[in-house]
Amino acid sequence: MKRMPYLAAALSLLLAGFAPVPVQAQTADGDVPLTPQTLGDALSCRSRDALEAFAGALFLAGDAPPWMHEIKDDKQTEGMLGLYGYTLAKPAMLLGEPVDRVYFLQNWVVTLWPRKKAEAFIAAHHLERAPIKATEQYYHFIDPESGPMLGAFEPTGNAMAAMLAKAFGGDVPQSAPSDSLFVGCNYAVASQEMFLDAARQSDAIVGRKAHEIGEAVAPKKP
Repeated sequence: MKRMPYLAAALSLLLAGFAPVPVQAQTADGDVPLTPQTLGDALSCRSRDALEAFAGALFLAGDAPPWMHEIKDDKQTEGMLGLYGYTLAKPAMLLGEPVDRVYFLQNWVVTLWPRKKAEAFIAAHHLERAPIKATEQYYHFIDPESGPMLGAFEPTGNAMAAMLAKAFGGDVPQSAPSDSLFVGCNYAVASQEMFLDAARQSDAIVGRKAHEIGEAVAPKKP
């Protein structure tokens, strides 16, 4: 079954997954301690080293700090690929706002907030809507030439369902705006211009991927 990698690739593009952040297995034992403060630095686009430290500890060493607990089942993020969530016994701070859960998704480190709280954050930090139709995403580049990017986006389970429906020739489900939004930082090495160019092309690319999935699973004619 090859359709899942197609889905993952297409949805990753929607979330601006450019060059991945390198994960270093020994970072957690180096200069960056795994504390709520350093996690807050990663969330707030202040420290790529902190993101690498947490990623190395969680996904290479399999050694989460005692104040982080993996989320096993999460209805709000159902259907999302490559997303790993943790509740925090000790809160981290995202640009002055307390955070009690955190998620890692490729180059993203984010929390999940109710829509009204997320929208207030988007307005306060001057995030702009990205030119993507398939999913709702906002951005603000700390450095327009190379990132990182402060961002917000809706859970993409509905986008996944829409792609599958399109691939199999069904009706694309209509859904209301999500009740919550992910908010945090993307550390992909990319310029604002590159991000916007990819965003403008993403809907066409998703359409092509849906067509490829449909062709791949369609019965072969004798």
